[in-house]
Amino acid sequence: MKRKETIMQKVPMLTARQLKAIPFVVNCPTYIEAIEKAKMSRKTFYEWLKQPQFQAEIDRQRNEIMAVAFGILSQSLTKAVENFVGLIDNKDDRLKRLACKDVTEHILEHKTIEDLSKRIETIEQRLAAKSN
Repeated sequence: MKRKETIMQKVPMLTARQLKAIPFVVNCPTYIEAIEKAKMSRKTFYEWLKQPQFQAEIDRQRNEIMAVAFGILSQSLTKAVENFVGLIDNKDDRLKRLACKDVTEHILEHKTIEDLSKRIETIEQRLAAKSN
């Protein structure tokens, strides 16, 4: 129990004011806009940004928003891909050619990323083995 208390004492908690400002930071396209909407000074905000716990909470909330957004996008992914690939059968030869080109490029890009990921994984495994 003492260990937890010691850890909590070492990591300062966010203030109510910081917690109130974070949604503005997360939802505004720029820090300047967030500062204005949160009605705070630039100096205070940039001092807060130097605090790891403040930055970590901003990152956590951004990741949470992105997870929700990706969930919404992924629900429509199958339909989008079916419509995209369906353009290959379009009567307009120009559109058909563009759709074929795009599908081919996406497949090649995916394959390249997959190959690079495997190569990186192999390198990481070899580096880990050397360091042990």
